[in-house]
Amino acid sequence: MGQLPYHMRIIEHISRFGKENTGRYIGVDKGSVNPLYLTHPQARRKNIPPIQYEPDVYYTTKKKTRIVFEVLDSEYKKTSEIISDMIQCCLGSDIVLLNFIVPVCDEEVEKRIFDTYDVITDTLIHLGVNKDWIPNIAVYYVLPKESVSYRKTKRILSDLSRQDKW
Repeated sequence: MGQLPYHMRIIEHISRFGKENTGRYIGVDKGSVNPLYLTHPQARRKNIPPIQYEPDVYYTTKKKTRIVFEVLDSEYKKTSEIISDMIQCCLGSDIVLLNFIVPVCDEEVEKRIFDTYDVITDTLIHLGVNKDWIPNIAVYYVLPKESVSYRKTKRILSDLSRQDKW
């Protein structure tokens, strides 16, 4: 499925914002260019190749943790896409925050995303996964009309990064 203009613009804006904040982030990457790898805990012994995970954008912090951004243009309607992004983040190493960017300001969408997160995280914790290993999530709204200008998107990202401390 090809990327929509909204999707591409937001990815470029998030990437540019991270690169302008070199004091906070030591790396800004697009998953399509530099994917993350999900590796089996015994990959060397069992000779199992890693699985590529291609988030839209991710930042690497000075503490070597990662902040992942997934832009949900039409995907915000598809729970399976949201589940996939969440599970991949839970399996990735050093991912502390998964940020979903959605093009609509809709409480139903936000509720569905957080309910899905609760089901996944509570199940993982019930199965014995340490809750500190599970990344937090956030849902942010960047409307299509706001995404046209980098200046507007930057203001939104600046406010959100200060508010949520990322």
